[in-house]
Amino acid sequence: MARPVNIVIAMVTLSIGYYLLSAMPTQDMGISWTTLVLQTLGFACAIGFANIQNDIWDLETDRVNRPERPLVTGKVPMGVAKISWIVLLVLGITCGIAESLVTETGFTSAIFFVLLTVLLVAYNKWLKHIPLLKNMTVALMCATPLFLCLFYPTGLRETETFSLGLADKIGYLYPAMLFAFLLTTAREIYKDLEDETGDLKAGIMTFPLIAGSDVARRLAGFITLFCWALLPLPVVQGFYPTMFLIVACTIITPCVILIITFAHRQNYRRSQRLVKVAMFAGLVALLVSC
Repeated sequence: MARPVNIVIAMVTLSIGYYLLSAMPTQDMGISWTTLVLQTLGFACAIGFANIQNDIWDLETDRVNRPERPLVTGKVPMGVAKISWIVLLVLGITCGIAESLVTETGFTSAIFFVLLTVLLVAYNKWLKHIPLLKNMTVALMCATPLFLCLFYPTGLRETETFSLGLADKIGYLYPAMLFAFLLTTAREIYKDLEDETGDLKAGIMTFPLIAGSDVARRLAGFITLFCWALLPLPVVQGFYPTMFLIVACTIITPCVILIITFAHRQNYRRSQRLVKVAMFAGLVALLVSC
């Protein structure tokens, strides 16, 4: 129910964000291990609570779209699920507050996890019922680990003669943010395409139900291809080395071809899973080449 794959992707994204800024605990002037551990735990708890809460509030829809989920099958009692998301919500905010107090770097983490919690609850309660906005909101939330890296105060690559400012941080992080946002938007559209039957019965109006399946499929495919076409951009701008483009194109291009192919065959579950693979492949390319 907590979506462990999504949790792992968020943790890896956070670590790579700090790595791109030369701010990992193993790097000079990097963050502490305490900071990294508490922030990754905070994301794990936040993602877990949001997904469990979503399963509780979407129970009737999931009876049609996701009959294998634990609440639908009865493997997890409703009472246990409700207690779980509340506990995880509290733990997520606690991690942010604890990180701020222990490391004495200001209250960036505490404020961040409070705002993230508000956004997650708002999505589950209201935003997910607004076509297309719901897809982009999820995409934005997938990039939140990089936003935390962007605004967290560190001694990033700082010496007496050089300091990495906000503009420089954006230069290193925006490509990963953009790729995460675009690919997640496409994945969410494919997910809506897969869930059309259940959403229609539940009265949930999604983008495919309003614009039509063909339009939604083409839009998701265009976004995926556009993201792929943007791979050279950070290399041309000088933020990433040429090796990133070589590695990224080698491992992401087959994923993109398969995503479009399976979507054309209306196998949307396979398409959205391959989008996750492409996202993880992009993170690996960053880790290997930068």
